[in-house]
Amino acid sequence: MTRARPQTLIALLLVIAALGCSAGGPTPEERAAVETAVADYLGALAKSYSSLNLSHLEGHASPVEIRNVRNLLQELANTGDRVEATLIGIEFTGLDVFRGVNASVALVEVWDIVRFDALTGREKGRTDGSVQSTLIQLRLIEGDWQVIGRHIVDRETGSLEEEGASG
Repeated sequence: MTRARPQTLIALLLVIAALGCSAGGPTPEERAAVETAVADYLGALAKSYSSLNLSHLEGHASPVEIRNVRNLLQELANTGDRVEATLIGIEFTGLDVFRGVNASVALVEVWDIVRFDALTGREKGRTDGSVQSTLIQLRLIEGDWQVIGRHIVDRETGSLEEEGASG
């Protein structure tokens, strides 16, 4: 497990406090809409990583969140890598809606990730079953829930197979 940054811990504490202090929680309709928006966003995120095309995020994420993903993709490109990301599953561990227009979601995501050399296309490594605890913030914009921020709180990698790695 990796250590979370202080800002992430503060955000997690605020979400936990908000989840605990919420009166009645979200309606079933709000919960379904937010869960669908999160699942759609994560699917679009996987497509964006695998294709290096941010257009998949349009309608699912705010311009600021799209910029954040662009920065992550640029960091990946700077290392000469490209990834294929496959979302294996998600588990919602907390969800709350505030004033009908803001939502916070805590979840566990499981990903399979294959890393390739961007120039040759040769597989460089594989991580099966990478488990990430994340916090996702959403805002209702023109009737649609959009992700405005995604923060990885903790990460536990599954099996990592690197080419040339000795056992």
